[in-house]
Amino acid sequence: MKVAALGYYGFDNLGDEAVLAGIRTALKTESKFDGASFLVLSNAPEGTTRLHPGTVAANRWKWREVSNALCDTDLFILGGGSLLQDATSVKSVIWYALMARLARAKSRRILWWGQGIGPLRSNISRWLVRHIADQADAITVRDEKSAELLKVIGAQGSIEIVADPAFALSPESPVAPDNFSVDSVVFALRSWRGVNDSLMDSLKKYQATLGKNWCLSMHQPEDADYMHEIFGPSHIQDWRGTGIEAALGHVAVSRLVVAMRLHALIFAARCGVPFVALSYDPKVDALAQASGQEDAVLNVNDTSLTRERLLDTIARIRDTDTQRRVTLNEFATVQGERARRPAAIAADLLS
Repeated sequence: MKVAALGYYGFDNLGDEAVLAGIRTALKTESKFDGASFLVLSNAPEGTTRLHPGTVAANRWKWREVSNALCDTDLFILGGGSLLQDATSVKSVIWYALMARLARAKSRRILWWGQGIGPLRSNISRWLVRHIADQADAITVRDEKSAELLKVIGAQGSIEIVADPAFALSPESPVAPDNFSVDSVVFALRSWRGVNDSLMDSLKKYQATLGKNWCLSMHQPEDADYMHEIFGPSHIQDWRGTGIEAALGHVAVSRLVVAMRLHALIFAARCGVPFVALSYDPKVDALAQASGQEDAVLNVNDTSLTRERLLDTIARIRDTDTQRRVTLNEFATVQGERARRPAAIAADLLS
């Protein structure tokens, strides 16, 4: 059995690496994939095989290498994240469409696993996504909006809503990082155009009042550099050396997560840790709403957002910590089951 996966892998982005790890974890629940070889199409093959032991990797930019690696693939997975979108450029959609066409020629079956679709602003993007969607054997998406967009552009066939693959991961051995206490706060920020500068200044002042805290750089080195600019010398966790599960375990033993990055918030939800979501994208709001944490969202582009409101929100989340953990743990249980659903679909495709 040979399985191949394509996603935004090998770009030092913890969210996308968690997606890949979640896919592999879910597949292990299906006996169909016992002993299967797992090929990753990656931007940095050597780094991928180090971070994901047991995989083999090919350079996603070397067409002949990818073509040879995909020969006799039983299952090709278009794996998670927001791969099919043209927010920055239509080139991304064109590239993934070409790779999907190659996979169609080389693979027995194609599965879209927990995809986030859109935005698709150009007609060419919509046509390409519809075309490759109709060539897939099964499509699963991570949210209702993605399913709706596929239907709007005319994609045929069944579309199943599951959960982000990262929900399949488990913090089995929570470990406290350095500079940690039971009251620690995790920050996971990123640079974003139009961000409220006074909000970042307020976060800096709040962070200075904390005895113990640390920063999780979801996208290295950009996020680390940005948080260093805001907070100055602080403990920034580099997950590339410790691994994905270790980063998840560090979140699991924290008191609160204050984050912009979607997968930092998914980590918090998966571990039942309350969070304050600093939203820059509808996908952040969608997660907060789905997890029953609508009141924990602040918009980073809101120029009227005051320091008092930020601190009041943080205080309120911490004061209701116990009930929020119950709610989030219940949510994580359901999402974990949904995140594993594509593995069962994959097994059925190959039966």
